[in-house]
Parts: sequence; C-alpha cells; structure tokens
Amino acid sequence: MTPDSPAAVRVENDGYWEHYLAAENPPYEIRGKYLFFSEDRERLVRIAIEELTNGGFHLAKTHLPGRNLNAEYVLCLYYSDDSRKHELAAKYKTQPGLKYRYWKSDAATHAGSYSEEFLDQLPSSLQRRFQKKTSP
Repeated sequence: MTPDSPAAVRVENDGYWEHYLAAENPPYEIRGKYLFFSEDRERLVRIAIEELTNGGFHLAKTHLPGRNLNAEYVLCLYYSDDSRKHELAAKYKTQPGLKYRYWKSDAATHAGSYSEEFLDQLPSSLQRRFQKKTSP
C-alpha cells in the first residue's frame, strides 16, 4: 500500500510497473484495458485508486517513477470489454494534461498493435520494439 491508497487497494511493484489491486477479485474475465496518458504520474495513480475504490474496477497499473519510455506515463485500467469507454471519456474529458485513449483489447496488445501517436513519441530505437512483428 502507498500512503495515499485506501486499505481497499493493494499496491505491488515488479521493478517496472506499479500494480493496483482491489480487495476483491473481479467478477469478470479481464480481456483488455482502458488507456490514460499523462506526464503527471500522480494524477494517473489517483485515477487508478479512485476507479478501484469507487468505480467498479479491480486492477490497474502504471510505470514506476522514472520508468516511462517518453515524457508521458500510461495508466492501464483493466476490464472485460469496452462497455465503459463513453462513461470514462465523459468523466475525464475536462482534465487538462490527461489523454484518454479508450479501450485496447489484450488481443491487440499481443498482436503488437500500438497507435501511431504512441510510436511517434518514442526514440526510433524503441519504436522497433513496439511495431508489429511480421513473419518471414
């Protein structure tokens, strides 16, 4: 737990990501995530804790301080489907310095599908790591 997280949210890290876990396991299968980007990591942490405490979400993660690949940090807010994309857009659209990118399925992540905007912000040496793999 971090000093700012309520007892209902457990915080763990693996040396790269900080994971936020609700006290209860999700009653759904996680199949993807809603993505938020900001240079303000603490804002993303507050969103994760708010959504796990009061928003019906059960799992989230963001980079540990200094582990972001560019100026922005990413928050992955995990869920079963994209059914809450408009709700989250309406809730967070007025927050300056916060970019909300809707839903990304686990299948898209495993296939190496990343937005051009994300790739364009990376140094070219890192872009290759995130581009789709092609078969020979």
